Amino acid sequence: MPTRLLVALAGCALAALLSTGSAIGQPAAPSTPISTPPPGSGGTGDEVVQTQWGPLGPADRDFLNRVKQAGLWEKPAGDKGKAKRPDQPKIQEACKHLIEGHTLLDNVVNRAGVLLGHTLPTEATDEQKGWLAEMDAANGDEFDAVFANRLRAAHGKVYAYAAQIRAGTKNELVRILSTQAMITVFDHMKVLEETGRVDFAGLESPKPLAAPTAASGTPEPTGAAPDSDTAANPTDGVIPTVPEGTKFTRTAEKGVFGDNNGVFFGAIAVLALALVGMRMISRSKKKTTRRKSRTY
Repeated sequence: MPTRLLVALAGCALAALLSTGSAIGQPAAPSTPISTPPPGSGGTGDEVVQTQWGPLGPADRDFLNRVKQAGLWEKPAGDKGKAKRPDQPKIQEACKHLIEGHTLLDNVVNRAGVLLGHTLPTEATDEQKGWLAEMDAANGDEFDAVFANRLRAAHGKVYAYAAQIRAGTKNELVRILSTQAMITVFDHMKVLEETGRVDFAGLESPKPLAAPTAASGTPEPTGAAPDSDTAANPTDGVIPTVPEGTKFTRTAEKGVFGDNNGVFFGAIAVLALALVGMRMISRSKKKTTRRKSRTY
């Protein structure tokens, strides 16, 4: 009876702790419930609309459109390269990165469009369609040159624009998208350059930033220059993915077991104590049995 009673009590305590833990471990409901806004509710023109992720302005909407349209022509370009240049490993590698990277970005921008109520474009621009037509008409080395230079030039412009949006947007979902875009686009620029077919002389030259005016009172930046390797490869070792623990997924788990670490380990402690108690009772019974046998 004592053993059964101890096991029953331990089981009740364990069940109570785990049930409490499961309730505690649930993410808190957002203050503003998630819903799918009607198409077009994300604003038009110069309108700024308020969302639960921050204001959404014209530049934010333009960026969403450009990310979507980039995938609408760059993934087909990757498909063309895979089909036309199967004997060129570096072209094949660049095509693989293009297809995988823009598949990931499509997932992110599509979700952002739904959550923000912004209708995304479904076709590439006329200019982008013209670039794809150039690739259709080219073969061999000519295709490699058109492929590498058209894509590298486009990625350079998008990278600069994504950085500008990331630095200034007030919308959390757009920050997530712009961060992912910078990681993906930087990766694509590298693999395109590694084909050896990029004509750097044909790229648009960067312009220096305007010096701060005396009236602004902005001090000149000071301090040591960033490490050259880090500056040259800011995303080395970074796996392109949607940042976790943000409002994009509306969950923010903490610790190995979420918010449930203390309860989980408390339950384990109760179970361990129950097992030790059972062991001690078992030993006590054996000693009692031995004494009785000696008496007889």
